[in-house]
Amino acid sequence: MPENKYVVKFAPKANEDMEEIFDYISGKLFAEIAAINLLEKIEESIMRLEEFPFSCSLVTDELLKNKGYRKLLVENFIVFYLVDETQRKVIVMRVLYGAQNYLDFL
Repeated sequence: MPENKYVVKFAPKANEDMEEIFDYISGKLFAEIAAINLLEKIEESIMRLEEFPFSCSLVTDELLKNKGYRKLLVENFIVFYLVDETQRKVIVMRVLYGAQNYLDFL
């Protein structure tokens, strides 16, 4: 891996979020192909953070902003992540549906 790239890690809750998104779209909406396509799009967008970790804006909530939370918008979902500059890591904290009150989940 080139030295200038960051490593992307998923917090356990973010992995659970991705599983729940897949289960909901494929199970409740009976759209497995759409679920696969959406998760691929989310993952591709997240992996771009390896090279551009600061490309997304900080969240607007002051408490979360002070902790360094950033948000990546992918279709109707928001990926919340932190950047650890010293360890050159991007940590995906949550992947939530945009219409949710995300403050209840962070």
